[in-house]
Amino acid sequence: MKKVFCYLFLILSVVSFSSSAIKKEKYNPADKDIFVFDQYSADAINLKKYSGLYSEPNSRSLFYPSYKKYNGMEGYLDKEVKVGNKIYFKIVLKNGEVLYLNDLNSYDQIVSIKNYQKRLDEIEKLKEIKFPNIDDLYVAKVETDPKLKDIYIITFSNGLRLHIANLNGLFSLSEKITNPDDLHQFLDIISTDNINFTYNSQNNLIKIEFKSEPLSIETFIFKEKLYTTTVTAIFSGKERLFIDNFKILQNDNIYEPSSDLTFKSKSGTTVYEWTKFILNNQFVSYINSLNDKNDVKVRFYGSRKNVEKKIDSKTIVKIKKLSTLNALLVKYFKSGLE
Repeated sequence: MKKVFCYLFLILSVVSFSSSAIKKEKYNPADKDIFVFDQYSADAINLKKYSGLYSEPNSRSLFYPSYKKYNGMEGYLDKEVKVGNKIYFKIVLKNGEVLYLNDLNSYDQIVSIKNYQKRLDEIEKLKEIKFPNIDDLYVAKVETDPKLKDIYIITFSNGLRLHIANLNGLFSLSEKITNPDDLHQFLDIISTDNINFTYNSQNNLIKIEFKSEPLSIETFIFKEKLYTTTVTAIFSGKERLFIDNFKILQNDNIYEPSSDLTFKSKSGTTVYEWTKFILNNQFVSYINSLNDKNDVKVRFYGSRKNVEKKIDSKTIVKIKKLSTLNALLVKYFKSGLE
């Protein structure tokens, strides 16, 4: 009985502390830098809470604002509070609560009111976009990427997710790719993990990239007219091997590139050696012949020694997707080499 009483007392103490630990004061935002808790933060949405703040200017008072209560709430930066050799930033929320932040630069889940309004406008525009050749496809959800500034995580009505700054380049492409099945396939490819879609509006240049070692593939679409796909074979290590050739091997299935390849190198803490070539029919045929369930080796031949790097089956599947993408683009765009 005594133990039960102790547990009840402890629980009541915790509840009492949780509800009363945060102090309050009058909200007075005049001449202050106003911010908003980002309601579109992917991390906050998934974890149902924001990153840790403090109810007092000390590390023992760690507090995680719940997403449900605090999303979209305004506040302002009040002043710096120095405790020993640490500096805390006092923030006052619109509901009067006072919290503290110990690293203003790295806390990415609050946004200035000006930038937040801009973000809301951008998100509304994203939600309004309709693809001309797919009636049933629309933007169902938009979140902000916690790792990349000004990048959105866009979830479509069919469940596909894209990490992208805006849909302008993609929307332009959707007008060119007139077959709905092809457009669905295109979206499926670019929404694959580690396949990145970027759009440079100044140059009207789209880049679709699968960046990995020892093989990377990049596709460029220029002014919605020309496309080029390149393959990079790259080795990184502690010392330069003076590589002059490579082969791809899966058991007895071997890819041997043309003999006129030139390897470049870059030295630093890590040494990189690579060669880049235009995607060709020989490479496409070889990639499509690979068994998705078995690993592949890339063997680099250097004057110092030969080395092998492994490509796992998941990476092979992604490389095949880029090969499929290249075949799809042939239908709608001219090769940049013609």
